[in-house]
Amino acid sequence: MPSYFNTLNVKLSAAIILLTISTAQFYWLCAFKGFPVDIALADALGSNLLLYGIFLFLEYGFSHYVPPIARYGIIAAQSFGFCIAWLLLCQWTLKNSFDNKAYTVFWNDTFYIRGLIGWILLCDYNLINYFVRHLSNQDSLSEQEQHSLQLRKEAELFKLRQQLHPHFLFNSLNSINALIGKEPKHARTMVQQLSEFLRHTLKKEDNDLITIQEELEDLRIYLSIEQVRFGHRLTIEEHIHTDCMEARIPPFLLQPLVENAIKYGLYGTTGPVTIYIKGTLTQDQFLFSIVNPYDPDAVTTKGTGFGLESVRRRLYLLFARNDLLVVQSQPPEPDSDPEHAHHHFTATISIPVTLPGNEQQPVTPTNN
Repeated sequence: MPSYFNTLNVKLSAAIILLTISTAQFYWLCAFKGFPVDIALADALGSNLLLYGIFLFLEYGFSHYVPPIARYGIIAAQSFGFCIAWLLLCQWTLKNSFDNKAYTVFWNDTFYIRGLIGWILLCDYNLINYFVRHLSNQDSLSEQEQHSLQLRKEAELFKLRQQLHPHFLFNSLNSINALIGKEPKHARTMVQQLSEFLRHTLKKEDNDLITIQEELEDLRIYLSIEQVRFGHRLTIEEHIHTDCMEARIPPFLLQPLVENAIKYGLYGTTGPVTIYIKGTLTQDQFLFSIVNPYDPDAVTTKGTGFGLESVRRRLYLLFARNDLLVVQSQPPEPDSDPEHAHHHFTATISIPVTLPGNEQQPVTPTNN
């Protein structure tokens, strides 16, 4: 649409300019040259209508590629050729249409000045058209590039979202398999919870934003499954402020943090583990932090794992920022009981939220 309106503006501007020239030419021929009205009108209006016809022919019937290295020379030569054609056409239709010797002499005397003016107008029109087409092509290429980048971003976001659940699903199925023989009641409970979790997950797939309350409900279903798996060993202490429940955030950002905490907090240990979850809404961003104990000797040397990296990547794709996920490790207090002394790992995510009543405008936080 923008290229159409640009081209339309060029044609309208050319028509207005030629109409202005025709008016001035008509007045000059009548007032200063003393030609009859019919001759003056035919000369002024006819010659400029023919020129405008050539403009339209150049626009619709003679569009070709102009090499950038020789664009001005090619445009000048093309304009010169069409100017000669315009002069000959005017001479045939105007000069020979009136049996007026004074007009014939006038036409012969103004032949070259007409040609110069026509050539200048054709050059201007061709140059303007060239740049309009060039800008339109640039806009089209930019649009295509933006669309392509958006598709790639959406594909990567989709891939990251799909990679979040498989290992959790496999672990849950293995746990169900282990519970079927010795604790069938717990196995049935876990199957029901897993079914509910997967149903909620599929429901969220098509949503760009969901409320924090919805995300937390699904997170609690996930935690209930993990508590069936690990029994009394896993304790969750949750502190989520109630004033943030209606704010909207992208889905699937919180669970990977909890998965990471459970993986590094419970794997490789045999004792009970408490994981602390905190959520607050401040300055139009949702601050979600999770703290888990870990044994530095039991943790592998592969870094923070896929879960946190996937969250970091998704945050960058969604908000073009790399500072929204912060992780830190804290050693035990020097005077703490050796039996309860643990290293603690904290992951904090700052998610720009969409507030109720402002669904179309996600709020992007300032740098902290």
